[in-house]
Amino acid sequence: MKGYTKQKTMGEIGLSMIKVKMLKYLLFFLLFLATDLYAANKILADVMAKGVSYQKVFLVDKSAKKSFLIEIKNDSISILKEFDGLIIGEGNGDKRKEGDKKTPTGVYYVTGFIPQSKLDKIYGTGAFPLNYPNFVDKLYGKTGHGIWIHGRDPKEHKQASKGCVVLKNEDIDYLRSIDFLGTPVVIAEHLTYTDEINYNSEKSFWLNFLNEFYESWKNNDINRLSKLIHVRFKDSKHSSYAEYIQRKKALMEMYPDKKIVFENIKIYKENDSEVVFDFDQYYSAPNITTYGTKRLYLIKEANDFKIIAEEYIQKPIPDRFKNVVLEKSEKPKVEVKEQTKVVVSDNKQEKKLPDNKTTKEEKLKGKDFDGMVKDFVKEWKESWESKDIDRYIAFYGEDFRSGKLDYKGWKEDKKAKFERIKSIKVDITDLKIKRLSDSRYEVTFKQIYKTESMNNKGIKKLTISKEGSSFKIVGESWSPSR
Repeated sequence: MKGYTKQKTMGEIGLSMIKVKMLKYLLFFLLFLATDLYAANKILADVMAKGVSYQKVFLVDKSAKKSFLIEIKNDSISILKEFDGLIIGEGNGDKRKEGDKKTPTGVYYVTGFIPQSKLDKIYGTGAFPLNYPNFVDKLYGKTGHGIWIHGRDPKEHKQASKGCVVLKNEDIDYLRSIDFLGTPVVIAEHLTYTDEINYNSEKSFWLNFLNEFYESWKNNDINRLSKLIHVRFKDSKHSSYAEYIQRKKALMEMYPDKKIVFENIKIYKENDSEVVFDFDQYYSAPNITTYGTKRLYLIKEANDFKIIAEEYIQKPIPDRFKNVVLEKSEKPKVEVKEQTKVVVSDNKQEKKLPDNKTTKEEKLKGKDFDGMVKDFVKEWKESWESKDIDRYIAFYGEDFRSGKLDYKGWKEDKKAKFERIKSIKVDITDLKIKRLSDSRYEVTFKQIYKTESMNNKGIKKLTISKEGSSFKIVGESWSPSR
């Protein structure tokens, strides 16, 4: 009959359900197989290297409570050992202050080993202290201490620590057997896995960034170099952004010809916004040769990476660098013809240096000094126009005073104005420099200050203190002109 549809029996319905279940199991199996195959070929993207013959790195994945001992061998990365069953801090997220019971995230180094005999039984068979807070942690104001990788008391069954990374006792014994001291430790919320193509692409990106730093320094391009530095920058000498740029510029002028070598380059990624370059650096210029480990700490703001900290650890100069020849700077030089004068002293003729044959140090004290001051004022002006309070205040010394305002009051006053004002334009003309003492100078100039609601003209005076090749503003005054 038309329109008649045969009804399925219960047996046929049951058979269909079995087929659906079998299909689901098959899909789950294929998914598991694909995941397993990926895991077998995974590449941990948190470590990269160039020119590294051998290095061990310890990685910690806080979310998965796993860790890995990585081996770098001739720039190839492989997993030596995987550790599971980790115990981490009770608190979630990155460690910020003493007592928050959080395990920090970042790049650290093993500083020593404390044997079981000197520890409470809760630390198991031993502990490896880490250098928390590290150089960049201190910039962020992070506090706390005693962050270790240690063992556990077999009778204890706690599932969280006060901030340490806790391994099984047999794992601590294994690490001790392989000379774990000095090993870099990358602690991340999530470790990153990738394939070979993306790994090599990202590695090229970071090596290009480091090469940009190298080329700008080697070729005496201070403008190119300054674009790579974060305004909150600090280095091992506690130099600020402004001080660092001034010192680099002065050294470039004093030593345009130099030899720089970066070797044994390691790249450690804590996440997608924090990166550390760790490499050995050889630097040689007339009358100065150094060798050591340099660490550059990078952070990401918007879509750009900037160097926020530079740490340098001096090391003995290897024998292979003893006969290195200086490279000529690619920056063109202007040749000047010289005339030699002869003077008579004690009835003997002596050659006198040509009139323009002053030492590089004398140039900084003389004619070139004015140029350094003008550059300092120009950079200060640009920081003012940028309305970036951290960049701006870096040009001021902590002993600064202007009227009733000290350094702190000046910063708070400017910060409030920067937040309120939409745009700032400053024009400077007729700049004059007056020496007040061996280390203090008064800089006077005509200033036009413009915002969306102001257009002021006047005379600005800056009192500048000179420390080595760096400057700080320690006094400021302004008077209107008609």
